[in-house]
Amino acid sequence: MRQNTSSPRASLPFQCFHTCTAPAGNAENAVLFVRGAAPQRLHCTLVAFPQHAGIVIPMRYTGSRSGIHRFEAQMPLAEGSNLQFYSFKISLTHAQSGEISDVVWYSSLGMSRECPLQQHCFAFEQKPAHPDYVPDLILYQIFPDRFASAKDCFIIDAQRYPADEPIHANTFEYKDLDSIHCGGDLDGVARMLPYIRGLGCDGLILSPIFKAPSVSKYDPEDYDVIDPHFGGNGALKRLRKESLVYEMRLFLSGPFNHTGDMHPWFDRHERSGKGACHHEDSPYRDFYTFRKNGEACYQQNNAQLPKLNYGERSVRQAIYKDRNSAVRKWLRLPYGIDGWCLTAAAQLGDNGTAANNVKRLREICHAARREYPNALMLGDINSDARYVLNTDGNLDGAVNYTGFLSPIRAFFGGVSLSGDPTPYTGEDLRRTTENYSVGMPQQVKLCLLNQLDNEHLPRFFSIIGGDKHLYMAALAVLYTWRGIPCVYQGDELGEAIAQYDLGPKAPLPFKAMADHHVTPYSARVQTTLNELAALRRANPAFTLGSLVFICAGGAYFGYIRLYQHRFALVLVNAGRQNAKFEQGSILFPLLAALYPPTDNTQAYTGEDSGENLLIPLSGRNVRRTDHGEGLEGLYEMLAHENLQLKVYGQQKQTEEYATSFLTELTAGKSITIPPRSTVIVSNCPKEA
Repeated sequence: MRQNTSSPRASLPFQCFHTCTAPAGNAENAVLFVRGAAPQRLHCTLVAFPQHAGIVIPMRYTGSRSGIHRFEAQMPLAEGSNLQFYSFKISLTHAQSGEISDVVWYSSLGMSRECPLQQHCFAFEQKPAHPDYVPDLILYQIFPDRFASAKDCFIIDAQRYPADEPIHANTFEYKDLDSIHCGGDLDGVARMLPYIRGLGCDGLILSPIFKAPSVSKYDPEDYDVIDPHFGGNGALKRLRKESLVYEMRLFLSGPFNHTGDMHPWFDRHERSGKGACHHEDSPYRDFYTFRKNGEACYQQNNAQLPKLNYGERSVRQAIYKDRNSAVRKWLRLPYGIDGWCLTAAAQLGDNGTAANNVKRLREICHAARREYPNALMLGDINSDARYVLNTDGNLDGAVNYTGFLSPIRAFFGGVSLSGDPTPYTGEDLRRTTENYSVGMPQQVKLCLLNQLDNEHLPRFFSIIGGDKHLYMAALAVLYTWRGIPCVYQGDELGEAIAQYDLGPKAPLPFKAMADHHVTPYSARVQTTLNELAALRRANPAFTLGSLVFICAGGAYFGYIRLYQHRFALVLVNAGRQNAKFEQGSILFPLLAALYPPTDNTQAYTGEDSGENLLIPLSGRNVRRTDHGEGLEGLYEMLAHENLQLKVYGQQKQTEEYATSFLTELTAGKSITIPPRSTVIVSNCPKEA
């Protein structure tokens, strides 16, 4: 959530901050902090939309501290929609005449003199709507054919390849690995569970595993059978049983937008003699959509992937309505998976199109939760997923391409997801990620799945040029960002990725990984992942808190995670020089929320700077006339917090460095971020 954004005038008369995760802030009570003008001159109102029509509720002034004023109002709750929207209207009166001299609106877009549209307002969910285990969840994503084998080796074209050291890509120069199974299986995954748990991950997400002719399994031919290459249905039972021993969640990918052309329903190769492809009188003809020329509608014009027609009742029954449908069957014991990640979720719909997409996704989610109320439902949507995430009873979250994966790769690696040169600055990253979070409730943001890598993209370690320090800095961002961190298989290999030219689907040296002896650096990465997982789970600011940017520039950015009285400050510098800048009032959101008002609510006599305070625009340089005046007392309180510092990257973790940085931070004057490093400052509970 932004502090402010650009407006028709050069400056704004005061500074606002709001988050639902601040102390005393929740779905029933809205808290607004204002800095700059005396509270007597401020008339703050909450504008809510419980039934889509605006309701204006005067906010009550509840006190001040160090020139920061607090206003509160009860949130109007409504029957019907669980998703609610609201914004704030702040009127500033003239110091002498008492007449209104300025009006500012504050919404998810920031501060503006324009009334925000409803979709740009703050949003919240009135009642819990997502699995309660999500905040602490850390996932490990697996492409089973290339991860591990129960045979202790990979078998490729009848040749054995040991897994006790990486296999260089040149070894397969004359083999098309995209069309050859390499021997990975689910029993191999089960054997690696102690290793994965040792990384700090408590959940697995598998790429498609249904029976299919391809290696990727995105072309399913039977939703009732796990591919024999992976060990069949029995292997999934064994994996589920073993994962419960290690208290790990298990999620499957659901390729339900389309089948493969070898599925009996379509049957291009006439194995059953009654498939829809060649028989207009087929009982499955309406499972698909055919054009006037007889051609079926295919996913992205790929003739191997005919799209299912969800306008046909029988398709809905087979995929998610019947008790033994594809969605529901695997959620029950003896498989008992914990949820689905729906592939190509944005394309799923009726009549060969995405028509009724939101409705069909909601029906799938409803069916899954009917079978298992705590099922986590995610969508693999590589564009703007808010169209479905901001609807009731639908997907819990989505793979966060727009709000994390794309901008983080552009910032650290300078390339887009399609491989185009896209050298993002810190300001570009801030703007992109903030824009994507506009109008999205905090509860949904916590269900977004964040990654540096996946099976479809070049390795992150490769796009950053094999920079070991930068890689550690990026991993720290992954684990401190809002949402579910997800490690893709092999991310922990580090420099071995470059040394052996390991792509996203390369067979992995799983035996060496389990023994932590691939390379000394990969062992460090494995240790770091475990440390970051522990750091994340130890502070609810990381698992439950809001994310507020406080600075951004050429090669750096910084943000605060805040939940009740716990916080974390994360500062990232991808450059090769120190990034130093004045603090000014950039910590205003943290200081305002953390330290409640103490001044008399009826007799505030502090400074009134409502006419001349020049406010720093969100993520931009602090104006020279705003050096954080009045915040000195709050910085002094910050200095008395039990602060813990961690640094990942080029800067070494030493007691001397921690003392120096924390002294600089709590002085409130300037901040220096070391090169190619991420600095994390957290407050810990004070000892009794």
